[in-house]
Amino acid sequence: MPRPPKCRYVEWMPDVTYFKPVGIPLRELEQVVLTVEEVEAIRLKDINKLEQEEGAEKMRISRPTFQRILASARYKLANAIFNGKAIRIEGGNFKIAASRSSEKPTRRYFDAELKNWKSNNKQAGRNIMKIAVATDEGTTISQHYGRAKYYFVLTIEDGKITNKEKREKAGHNNFTPHHTGPIPEGRHGFDSGAVSRHDQMIQSITDCEVVITGGMGWGAYQNLKSRNIEPLITDVDNIDRAIELYLRGQLPNLMERLH
Repeated sequence: MPRPPKCRYVEWMPDVTYFKPVGIPLRELEQVVLTVEEVEAIRLKDINKLEQEEGAEKMRISRPTFQRILASARYKLANAIFNGKAIRIEGGNFKIAASRSSEKPTRRYFDAELKNWKSNNKQAGRNIMKIAVATDEGTTISQHYGRAKYYFVLTIEDGKITNKEKREKAGHNNFTPHHTGPIPEGRHGFDSGAVSRHDQMIQSITDCEVVITGGMGWGAYQNLKSRNIEPLITDVDNIDRAIELYLRGQLPNLMERLH
């Protein structure tokens, strides 16, 4: 069995994780994905002006490995710029380095740790997943993903619920001044600010694999899919019942409820 790659340490998590060419609809764009450690290598070398040996030491990897990560990142950036592709920052094999003990951990710190926790569990052979349900009060499923106030997140281990928690969720009430409604052909969520809004909506569920809701716009649906989170649209109102059906493989995905 090949040895797993050594974890890379990063000291900074980007607040903006998606960039796209102006004037081209998101649905028409190809995208390149920069991993978090690739962004860190660029930051250390091109922003902080460190030598490669210093950058490698910061990330606790060898100099050749640092050079390979940096070269990969630069190629992806050049590919996106010269070929008009979108850039998404996500994923990778990394750990947050506590370089400044007085610095308060950010939301992205915990998101990153959760992603790595999920990856480590899979590598260890544990069958663990998290399901987020859009809701207003924790019992029933919201009929509109964008307007839902909360996520009800369930941890499923080996087919059984082992934890439940309520998480905050950004929604249309936060974005009203910037919300311009559906595009002319009637598919909702493709206006100029849609990507930013949708990214904010999923900040608290980046460790989840599925989102269950009663309805959503096509823009939100495609955004979730692009982040490897599976949207599932249902007409079942009760959360417990929906999860029961999902675990049995009997909860249909009602695509006709997208708008």
